[in-house]
Amino acid sequence: MPELQKNFQRQVAYKLRISDILSGAFIKDGSSAGYIMLNDAKASRANVIATVVYKSESHNFANAIIDDGTGKISLRAFERLDLFSKVDVVDTVMEVGKIREFNNERHIVPEILKKLDNFEWVGVRRLELKGNVVLNERLEAPNLVEASDNGNSSIYSLIKSLDKGEGVPVEEVIKNSGDSKA
Repeated sequence: MPELQKNFQRQVAYKLRISDILSGAFIKDGSSAGYIMLNDAKASRANVIATVVYKSESHNFANAIIDDGTGKISLRAFERLDLFSKVDVVDTVMEVGKIREFNNERHIVPEILKKLDNFEWVGVRRLELKGNVVLNERLEAPNLVEASDNGNSSIYSLIKSLDKGEGVPVEEVIKNSGDSKA
């Protein structure tokens, strides 16, 4: 076996939110194709559960956009174009892939793309991310809004009380807020 293959170690695919991928500092050094710094972890691969909101395929390139509720990111395949053949727009998917940046735009080169038939996996992922040691400091940030004095705290509390784990429609928040500026 060649020396390169003996020492090959696959990087960890961190369970992330799209917002973490988009907001983390992207660092490209001489020894890697790039990674995102999340606390002390160097995340070069991501494991994301999201919904496909756009998909296009051609003979030499496939592209999809996924949305997990925290942001949208493009999945770009240059070699394994068949990855997108088993998923459609509105499908919930789990993807594992390499985080990349080109022209200051982040994207993921998928290695695995699997359609999830059970939507409850989205709730499982939310719970997993809540206890994620790598992201703990980042996950605490939304609580700053609750403590602020700028009027957002009442809206934030309302959303928290109305949310049963799947989000709250904007119309429902506005209706229940009693605030014409909501």
